[in-house]
Amino acid sequence: MSLKDQAKQAHFLRNKYRMQARKMMKDRKLAKHLNENNINMPFEYYETKYMKKGYNGKDLYEKIIQSSTRANKEVNRVLGLN
Repeated sequence: MSLKDQAKQAHFLRNKYRMQARKMMKDRKLAKHLNENNINMPFEYYETKYMKKGYNGKDLYEKIIQSSTRANKEVNRVLGLN
């Protein structure tokens, strides 16, 4: 699988697991808040975001893979996980 395809897969899986976790949350009000205020952005959003920061080629897709495996600090703070 190409590095770009690996990055797409990592991005897709992160979004999938985020949505599954939100569906299983006991606090439905908080789950709704996350769905409305912390939406899943499309893969192309991250390609553009990191290209603007100077990433390209292999480095671009490695960065997307890295970001797909990193926790969201703001969401963790809201959930009291920090």
